Amino acid sequence: MSANQGAVVVGIDGSPDGERGLDWAIAEAAGRGLPLHVVHTLPPLVGDVPLTADEYREGSAEGDRLLAEAGRRAAASGVAPVSTEFADRSPMPVLVDASRGAAALVVGARGHGPLFGLLLGSVSGHVAAHAHCPVVVVREAADRTARRIVVGVDGSAGGDEALAFAVERAARTGTPLVAVHAWRDRDSAHGIGGPDWSRTVERIDAGNRLLDEALARWRDKYPEVEMTREAVPVHPARALADASGGAALLVVGARGHGGFAELLLGSVVRSVLHHARCPVVVVH
Repeated sequence: MSANQGAVVVGIDGSPDGERGLDWAIAEAAGRGLPLHVVHTLPPLVGDVPLTADEYREGSAEGDRLLAEAGRRAAASGVAPVSTEFADRSPMPVLVDASRGAAALVVGARGHGPLFGLLLGSVSGHVAAHAHCPVVVVREAADRTARRIVVGVDGSAGGDEALAFAVERAARTGTPLVAVHAWRDRDSAHGIGGPDWSRTVERIDAGNRLLDEALARWRDKYPEVEMTREAVPVHPARALADASGGAALLVVGARGHGGFAELLLGSVVRSVLHHARCPVVVVH
């Protein structure tokens, strides 16, 4: 059994997004009654250059300070137990290993500096692809008052897993949910009334039927959750990024098809993780 079985794991580096990630992880652990595991890494190389002895001592002292402060903040929020981990190797394998058996792995969208930072611009993409649990990539929400959860749905197993995560979180937190089905539709380029618009309308109707079928069983299970749907003939990365501007959380599946094909391996996930304007959850 993994040492982090059922825990919320968070990578920290002291950056603004890293601090937001820590706050998110503490709130998640406290709200769900889960343990928290806090990770800080000090990569032994900056590029191809080894750290000097002074750099290593400085980095180690900063790491100890960050971990101690994170532990105090978590304890003050009622989280127990709290464990910490300091590693002097690349953050990517450390965090992926720590994700085994975890309830969630949380990282900031961007870190700071190659010495103390987790290099989260690249780390977040790597762990989103390779972690063994849902990955939460945290950034400041564009609309701090937003409450709704947006989820990408495409009819695949990965989309179904994302929807299950999003609905259950909406039920637990009492927040509304918006299910989005999107696709790139060249027919719609002619505009309303154009020669190909009828095919776009048919596709929108089919998208709405897909969403209704996907939501039906969840509406029966959680009738208290407000659920709405949007089927839009727009590239999925653009549709999700736009929807995230009024969301508290955006949820996508690790694997999909159709509009969300190759979500973690191609351009869609890179675009979503780069352009989303709220925290993003990638569900495995």
